[in-house]
Formats: sequence, C-alpha cells, structure tokens
Amino acid sequence: MIDRPRFLVRAVAAEELSGRLLEQVLWVFGGALGFPLRHGRVNSFADTLRRHAAYGGFDAFGAFNVPRNRLVGFTYGYSSQPGLWWREQVAAPLTASQREEWFGDAFELAELHVHPSAQGNRLGSELHDRLIANQPQRTALLSVMHRSERARQLYASRGWECLIAELRFPTEPQTPFSLLGLRLQKKQAQ
Repeated sequence: MIDRPRFLVRAVAAEELSGRLLEQVLWVFGGALGFPLRHGRVNSFADTLRRHAAYGGFDAFGAFNVPRNRLVGFTYGYSSQPGLWWREQVAAPLTASQREEWFGDAFELAELHVHPSAQGNRLGSELHDRLIANQPQRTALLSVMHRSERARQLYASRGWECLIAELRFPTEPQTPFSLLGLRLQKKQAQ
C-alpha cells in the first residue's frame, strides 16, 4: 500500500482566498482562535481579508486536507505600506531609526492559522516557511497574541525577535500582543 500525504500546502491567489475559499478561511480562522463561526470577529475578518488581498505584494499559501480538498490552514501577508492601520499602530512606539530599519523595506505577515483538527502536523511551520521563503524585502513583521503560546514558539524557532514586548490595539484593548521582526536572510547575503 502506498502511503499518501494527508495534507498539501500550495500557493493560493488573492481571489481564491477571498473568493471561493472564503467560507473555509472563516472556518479555519474561527477554529484557530476559538470563536464560533457566527462570531462578530469571524464575520468581520471576511472584510479584512478582502481589503488585505488588494494590497501590493499580497502573497498567500493554503494547507489542504488531501482526501477532502478542504482548507485546514492558511497564511498571507503583503508589502508594508505607510498609512495602513496596522503599520501605523505598531510603528508608533518605535524610534525613528527602528522604524527605518524595520519598516523601510518590510513584508507584513498578517495571518497564519491552522484549524485545531489539523494542528500537530507541522502545517504552521510549513505555511510560515513557504510564505517567508521568497519575500524580496529586507525584513518581515508580525504581531502575535500573548495567549498564543504555540504561535510564539513557532516564531521563536524561526528566528523572529521581539521588538515590542507588549502592545494593545484600540480595537482589542483587552488582548496583549507582541510585535516581532525577522531579518530576511537573502537580503543580508547580497
């Protein structure tokens, strides 16, 4: 008997992620964060994803359950651009030289989620590595919730460093986040 892979990680287009796969994206997002599918945070994420999918440099990967061809994980990001809400929130506490160093030529890893039914299969690692591997920018940035210990471990194992230990967004003031940065190796080698 041939041992077939249970999961496939592949690139997904912006239109695919925010279009025909959107219901599955919301299922993964809600499950990963512990929200029911009809929760306001899950519903509002659909609009956020559509907005992000239109940003320059948008890049995304999905993890699919092979037998069912169902999305079980996804990640995406885009080129950091002045004036975008997240960037302005997290850049404000940094010094001018830190902002230039980290945001001068940056990729923003916006989302990385794996549904609980598929966790423990190294999909988060593969999604992360595939997304980061070909980014042309000098640095990458992301914010991670303090309660997401599994995510924090993943990023630490990949060399992300903490730039701000605790920050709170006005949209979610009760939840502490950290800002992490990663220097992308290919830029340093040039």
